[in-house]
Amino acid sequence: MIIPDFFLNLSSLAVRSISCLRNKLYDSGLRPGLEPPLLAISLGNISFGGTGKTPLALFLLSFLRNEGWRPCFISRGYRGRWEKRGGLVSDGQKLLATWQEAGDEPFMVARRLPDVPVIVGRKRFISCLQAFRLGCNVAVLDDAFQHRQLKRHLDIVLLSPEDKAQRESWSALKRASLILVQGQKKRMPDPALKTISSLKIPPPVFTYELRPLSLQIFPGKRELSPEELRGKRVIAFCGLARPENFRHTLNQLGARVENFLTFPDHYAYPDRALKKIAGYVKQKRPEYLVTTEKDAVKLIERSWFSSPISLAVLKVDFVPEPEFISFLKSFLEKFKYFQARTNVVSDNFRLA
Repeated sequence: MIIPDFFLNLSSLAVRSISCLRNKLYDSGLRPGLEPPLLAISLGNISFGGTGKTPLALFLLSFLRNEGWRPCFISRGYRGRWEKRGGLVSDGQKLLATWQEAGDEPFMVARRLPDVPVIVGRKRFISCLQAFRLGCNVAVLDDAFQHRQLKRHLDIVLLSPEDKAQRESWSALKRASLILVQGQKKRMPDPALKTISSLKIPPPVFTYELRPLSLQIFPGKRELSPEELRGKRVIAFCGLARPENFRHTLNQLGARVENFLTFPDHYAYPDRALKKIAGYVKQKRPEYLVTTEKDAVKLIERSWFSSPISLAVLKVDFVPEPEFISFLKSFLEKFKYFQARTNVVSDNFRLA
């Protein structure tokens, strides 16, 4: 289901008004942020989603781990049962929650990276304290650009050419430590480009792509190349903020999409929805039923229709330009040097 621009604009206006007031309180110092006990890297955007924050989180967590850090993933756990009270989804050794408790994206991260702790809850400072007690020394904060209650050392903002509905005005980009643009830099939205150009010290801008990584087949968990879909008759479905991106990927892979079913973002797939999908499968008899990894975590444990058709889960990979990786390595080295000299994790350490 794609929400009309009119309603998105109304929602955007309300959210931006609240964000503007809150930002004035933080900018003036009347509402100070809380100091995390570990390196905090925030991922966020100023749109309502769909820019690839979860693939970026998976990339960063793997990168940090390979660089010798002990990372954790901290998320609000949107629409999960633990969103309000908080909880430990994974301690880096064992999965301790269901997707209903954790929320779909944190649960997906915990499944993909079983050796990385995952913590959910609205109170991210409490989550950071818990991560620190688990022995983590860096937190990747999901969707935290607007969560200014918690200070951070690196604010990464993702932009895509389709960004329209704003959670904040474009001027909020002045808080960004760096900006990641999907595709080419010249495809950056004009208002974003004007804002960045007006700053005395503009944040660095890097590009990234979301590329098909693999096709996981259920039942059986076989891993195939995404090219397996070329020329195949498929029915696809997803519950994403921007379902058109998923369809575009399938078209690029050469899949013959006979039906494309869309549901709201973070959809829980009640029985009526599964019956609807099963009805299309029974009618069309496709070679594959395709969905995203985010949707699949809510389905693979359920026996929801009797059919010889395989469920194919398309995984995507976050692929940044090499300069972004060089930037990260330099930033981490500077942080380690600062920490070694001061013996504290401090908000005084800033990129600028």
